[in-house]
Amino acid sequence: MKFSIRQLQLMVVVAFFFVVLIIMIPQETPPNLEMTKKPVKNTVDMESDQSFSYAAGSTIEYNIYLKNKGTSIANYTLTALSNRGYYVEVWRDTNQVGGGDIQLIPPPGSTITLNAGEVATLIVRVTIPPDVTAGTVDATIIEATSQNSGTSDSVTVTTTINSNLPYPSNWIQLGSDPVFPAQVHPKKMDIKALYYTNNGTCVFFKMAEADTPDTTPFRYTVYLDTRAGGQQIGSHSYDYLLNSDGTQYEWNGTDWIDSEYPAYCRVDGTGIVLWADLNNLSLDTQDINVLACTKTKDETIKDELGSYTILRDNISEIPLILIPLLALAVYFIISRRREKNARAHNSILKTHG
Repeated sequence: MKFSIRQLQLMVVVAFFFVVLIIMIPQETPPNLEMTKKPVKNTVDMESDQSFSYAAGSTIEYNIYLKNKGTSIANYTLTALSNRGYYVEVWRDTNQVGGGDIQLIPPPGSTITLNAGEVATLIVRVTIPPDVTAGTVDATIIEATSQNSGTSDSVTVTTTINSNLPYPSNWIQLGSDPVFPAQVHPKKMDIKALYYTNNGTCVFFKMAEADTPDTTPFRYTVYLDTRAGGQQIGSHSYDYLLNSDGTQYEWNGTDWIDSEYPAYCRVDGTGIVLWADLNNLSLDTQDINVLACTKTKDETIKDELGSYTILRDNISEIPLILIPLLALAVYFIISRRREKNARAHNSILKTHG
């Protein structure tokens, strides 16, 4: 059969449109061949960003938290990097007393294993060289990457070097909170750790919060049991109350009254420091018990940490808080009783400053 040139041209045009039509018709993939890429679920959660001021030559501690949000056991790779190149350690705190118990970093890239839903309290220690100038800011990033899913999360701890602080930088951690942040609302009332130091003239307590403290609508308080008597709270009787409103209260046997001595307060980053002059405290030879609380203005307790007991260990008749730091390193023994948000305390503390 012979075709004319015109017929051949027409056949080419028809074939071309037929091919285009086939291409444009959507092709349905058989169900058994269809591949759907499922999104990777993030199973790691870290909280919270922290900040505080320290003097050059000191070692800083920050408490952060790592949580396995998955439904099965998971391994996480940890890294910690200071943007100033400062030496960084990361420890796991397993008993919530004192500092860390298990060193994770160094070496970098260490692995921590968490069960489903488990929370790890991590203590980050950043060492500042002694020759760092005031005003220097260090940002240390701690990151956890899931070896199972490849997802990650991180927090940043920010340190500002200050040579004119009203308190020393040799803080001793009394204990930490094992609860993952955001379970106390607002986060600025969530006490994550309590620290202590002294300079021979004043005694200082630092409350590390999950967010920047706000003393306008809220109250940050530290109770001190320094002598016989006092108001019974739990198993201790407290004699003094340092309040972020600037008042040092004293128990007079029936009520909390203004001692007519000030309680000093300073908000610094995500921490708040309360302190008092040692000359304004009556110190017997008994152990010193400490309880930290955050409250609303109507005295509703939002969070508490403690109590912690500082034992004298029969070293001297001189109160332990007057003994030099070197002696503290040997004899500073801390015991902790967990009494988180005890409802019974609400009525007991209702009359406090």
